[in-house]
Amino acid sequence: MSDGLIGVGVESEGRASLVGSGFVPMWPYLERDLSSVLAEIAGHWPDLRGGGISTPERLLELTVASAWRSGRSYWMQLAAPWAIEMSDRECFERETVQELLRDMASSEVCRRPCEPA
Repeated sequence: MSDGLIGVGVESEGRASLVGSGFVPMWPYLERDLSSVLAEIAGHWPDLRGGGISTPERLLELTVASAWRSGRSYWMQLAAPWAIEMSDRECFERETVQELLRDMASSEVCRRPCEPA
């Protein structure tokens, strides 16, 4: 936004400021490793009060799924390794992760080397 605040929306539509919204952008966490992000979110989970999401693991499942379904190559390439790592951990919902992995396996995005942003 022109005042330097982060906003949500597209230029042709009205935008809303994130200040005071309680909104936490999750995709940037994909730039870090899964273990540290899970530990950090789990440590703050009581403060977050869940926001309608049952567990920190479910929040990360939704984050990976939304990044993958965004169609944005950068975020999709970051989501894929997380999904693979999530499949090796019992704390994540197996069917949700397997569905993501099936989708990823058939994608051209996972066949290309990671391109610089």
